[in-house]
Amino acid sequence: MQKIDKKDQRIIHALDMHARMPMTVLAKAVGLSRQVVEYRLKRLQDRGIVFGSLGIFDSGVVGLKWFRVLFRLKNITKENKDLFIAYLKKHPQLFWLGEVGGNWDLVVNFVCKDAFAFNTIFESLISEKGDYIDRYEILIYIDVYDLSRAYLFNEVNEREMFYHGMQHNENLKLDSVDKGIVDLLSRDASLTNVDLGQKLSVAANTIKNRIERMQKENFLLGYRLFVNPSLLGYRSHMLFLEVTRLDLEKEKQLYAYLKNIKQITFLVKHMGRWRLGMEIETKTLEEFQEIFVDIRGKFGDLITGFESFPLFKDHVIDYFPIGCLE
Repeated sequence: MQKIDKKDQRIIHALDMHARMPMTVLAKAVGLSRQVVEYRLKRLQDRGIVFGSLGIFDSGVVGLKWFRVLFRLKNITKENKDLFIAYLKKHPQLFWLGEVGGNWDLVVNFVCKDAFAFNTIFESLISEKGDYIDRYEILIYIDVYDLSRAYLFNEVNEREMFYHGMQHNENLKLDSVDKGIVDLLSRDASLTNVDLGQKLSVAANTIKNRIERMQKENFLLGYRLFVNPSLLGYRSHMLFLEVTRLDLEKEKQLYAYLKNIKQITFLVKHMGRWRLGMEIETKTLEEFQEIFVDIRGKFGDLITGFESFPLFKDHVIDYFPIGCLE
């Protein structure tokens, strides 16, 4: 575990959900000079605590769908597992790849046009790498919340979040400039409008206007700083809840309750066996268990099944993979 002081905490807090904040604005927000902020941010990056900033896109707005696959591997060595991970990492429509424990080995998210396109991806994967796979489960995303890391900063105000409503807006079309902006910000949200304009050979003001339109249409939700919680002494867990009782009002209450648990950083509603999925970051397993028991205690009449497992590593995070821009 690495320790950070209050000045580092203020920098991470300010950038958590505003990772594209100009350096001068950031310096003012945390009460430090620009030179000190630049030095400390670079040090956080060098230590691996901060490993990037990404544009957060709701790709459902442009007609795309998210699909999640849980894989349990069979008779597999570390070498073969690494080869399978390397194969998946190269997939042009991969949104997220997480290495996990418990009953599963990998959780993989794909972005594509529809169920038919996903089936093509999935059948190709099974055809090529089926010998590695013992079991799988498929879930379809309905909506998603990216939630601020409130547990790090003892937030007392209303919690910040990015909501992916995943509702298609037929009026929003992406041309080559838009796609270039999406591609670049999906990999590095720190790029300024001037940087983007130079890379795409257009004026910075054009970039500004395009970004403002994307935000207005709820396509570009914001910019997230990505940190490695394990280096700060936190463990990541995934928790899936099975909700088969047909009580939509009670389910709505559960969903709202989960959004307010400060250790939950990612919350999704699925179609499939597991109605709700989430990522939870805690100091100890005991803290995770307390949260889990509390959820079950308050909503035990609704929750009909559950599964939890540790999340060891994020291999890929890309809210708008390159294969969806072609």
